[in-house]
Amino acid sequence: MEKAINKVIPIKKEPEEWEVHWQRCKPYIAKAIKHQDSYTIDDIEDKIRHGIFHLWPAKKSAMITEFVVFPQNTAMNLLFCGGDYKELEDMLPSLEAFAKAAGCKRLYGGGRKGWLKKLNHLGFKSENLISKEL
Repeated sequence: MEKAINKVIPIKKEPEEWEVHWQRCKPYIAKAIKHQDSYTIDDIEDKIRHGIFHLWPAKKSAMITEFVVFPQNTAMNLLFCGGDYKELEDMLPSLEAFAKAAGCKRLYGGGRKGWLKKLNHLGFKSENLISKEL
């Protein structure tokens, strides 16, 4: 009779679908987050994992969104995008349909001034945002 061994054998877990897409798309988002100081790439991954942020993967690009619930309406915030611009633009109708189905009344996002020129023909308009470092 052999002696029993009390040893934990780790079970290899297959990555979830979003994790596979995230590993491929992470470099696109990493480039975008260089222009802000509110999130690290690990923060973004954690929020995707917990269902707070949405990952929109494409072949050569990706977007990150979130819902923002206000007392009178809900909006989808386009937090980060990176990669092939044409592909990002082609993704927009799916993103908008998802937002509408979720009850969103508005899609908004921030970014460098150059984005407005690229997005103007898609119906985006500029709104002012002010800030002050504390």
